[in-house]
Amino acid sequence: MSDDISPSAVRDSAADETAANTSHATHDVNSNHSDDSGGSSDAQSDVKSNATSDDGSHATDVVEPEAPAPAPPPMAVWTIREPDEPWCPEAFLEPLTRALGKDMADRLLARSPHERGEHAQQGDWTITGALKRGRRHAHVGAFNEDALFVHLGASRGVLVVADGAGSSAYSRIGSTVAVEIVGAALRNAAALNEAAAHDAMERAVSALQAIATGAKVDAKALRTTVLVAAWEPSATGTRVLTMQVGDGALVLAHQDGRVSRPTAGDAGEWSGEVHCFVPDSETMTYARKATVLTDVPDLAALLLVTDGVDDAMYPFPKYAPLILGQLVHGADAPLTGLNAQPVTPSLLASNAPGDVLLTWLGFEKRGENDDRTLAVALHRSAPQAIAPWAP
Repeated sequence: MSDDISPSAVRDSAADETAANTSHATHDVNSNHSDDSGGSSDAQSDVKSNATSDDGSHATDVVEPEAPAPAPPPMAVWTIREPDEPWCPEAFLEPLTRALGKDMADRLLARSPHERGEHAQQGDWTITGALKRGRRHAHVGAFNEDALFVHLGASRGVLVVADGAGSSAYSRIGSTVAVEIVGAALRNAAALNEAAAHDAMERAVSALQAIATGAKVDAKALRTTVLVAAWEPSATGTRVLTMQVGDGALVLAHQDGRVSRPTAGDAGEWSGEVHCFVPDSETMTYARKATVLTDVPDLAALLLVTDGVDDAMYPFPKYAPLILGQLVHGADAPLTGLNAQPVTPSLLASNAPGDVLLTWLGFEKRGENDDRTLAVALHRSAPQAIAPWAP
């Protein structure tokens, strides 16, 4: 993502261009003169008479042909380049291992830095997540700055997505560390409540600050958003815990087809404008304000996305049911507003749901080329609760 301010109106706009007709007054082009008696001759059919002179002759404007419309701008030619530097520079290796432990650090370093899909199924729930490097970053040889954590246990599920700040040199490390620490803390928490959420976020802040100190960089070099959802069975349905710092979107889908948004993202008037990132000093203030714990009696799905999807599908609460319809039932035509979208089967019917979701993230929309991450949890009731999408 980028925390530089850019007008959101740029997303899908196209300038309307018109050719101006220019007229030039003349007294001696295609005009006939009358005699002293004031009688006038007929003007030619392609000349408009605007005025009469003292001697009775007509001043005329020549109607010029309309200028042709300008040619549309050429389509962008995208390339794919590998970054020139390692995903984790040497200065970060020791502090990263110290903060995460060797096993977790080794696992992160072994992952593909650009894209991956994950999937799990247990009991009534199926979860799928994927992240994909944006075309802009691929074109310039930059890393994917998004990160993803998914977990589905016997009684608890956890989804975490993050989007590193574009102006922060090592935000890819910040986003990855943040989702791993927050996700693991909520996976292992004794109880699913606000205290557990805040403890998880505090652990992430402390780890990122320690890594920055060890690598001798400012902590702002690791800035990232974090968006969290965790759930488990309750006496009245499903207990859902959500928390957010920064932008992105999270929605819940209900068994009657409705969608709800527990908390709005921290986005300003402009696309990409975020007031606080992890590990800023205000992180916990924003995290506490955006923590919601609720019992949902009719939960059918949870959907989390970073702004690479959120911005392209604006306003997201309107698009969320359509996206879920494609993920649950398959996509055979592009969603309204997209220039192109791959045909994909239902996540529930595929033998490789992570790969299907990765393909789905390859949709095209003019001006939307950021990294994209999506995580979805589907209850067994989802195929009946969520309508198929149709153009």
